[in-house]
Amino acid sequence: MSIRILADSSCNVPESYQKNLGIIIVPAWVNFADGTSLRNGVDITDAEFYRRLESEKHLPTTSQPTPQDFADAVNAVPEDEIIIAAVSSKLSGTYSSAVQTVALCPHKKIHPYDTLSASMGSAWQIIAGAELAQQGADADAILAEMQRAGAATRIILVIDTLKYLAASGRAPVLSAMVGSLLSIKPLLEFVDGVLELAGRVRSRKRSKRELLNRMADWAQDRPLRVAVINANVPHEAELFAEDVQQRLNVKELQIVELGPVLGSLAGPGTLAIAAYAVSD
Repeated sequence: MSIRILADSSCNVPESYQKNLGIIIVPAWVNFADGTSLRNGVDITDAEFYRRLESEKHLPTTSQPTPQDFADAVNAVPEDEIIIAAVSSKLSGTYSSAVQTVALCPHKKIHPYDTLSASMGSAWQIIAGAELAQQGADADAILAEMQRAGAATRIILVIDTLKYLAASGRAPVLSAMVGSLLSIKPLLEFVDGVLELAGRVRSRKRSKRELLNRMADWAQDRPLRVAVINANVPHEAELFAEDVQQRLNVKELQIVELGPVLGSLAGPGTLAIAAYAVSD
């Protein structure tokens, strides 16, 4: 493989794909009120993060990998040409860190790439690009394939509360509505790299049904690579995945835990579907 893909941990690339496609993950940082800063997936597990999220008096904050974090990862791989894929630039400064890495590694040819999504909405793009890279494609072809995959991917999520998103300030329009949405389950969707309100449902059961209905309306009968994403509700995700398989034309299914960075925004109880429409 002549081109290597790096990604930040907020892209949630499953470990099996990291191993099989050589995708390198650079961890983001989780910062607690006691002054500790821990690397996502390295210094803190998902389970420990959610335990602390519910018990800490002050909500943790997150920060993107630094340019030096990316540079260290770039310098650790033998390939001279690197694509750095980042969670949406409209949610995080990660893409900016990737851009700054170019100057730190003048001996490497680096292509920063903005997925304009997050979690598996980003990961499906990265996986599509890495699969093409494994076949020996050049950077232009890989980046074009990642953009095509991004256009063919939809991610919709339901959250239990806007408390965490409002506190983060990452979605000001939604934050301003928090008072009027306390009694409902908001459905959110990534649109051009930003989380937007897609619907309002009164109960958890109805919210999951609406989530699946919306995805089915979009997908029709197209074959899909699907990820069911959850924030600390793995059993519920497994049951929901059964409904997803029955309703959609699923060619591949992943159940993915939402990591600390995105979990601190969406909050425990979040469920999402990230579907990538592929050709037969």
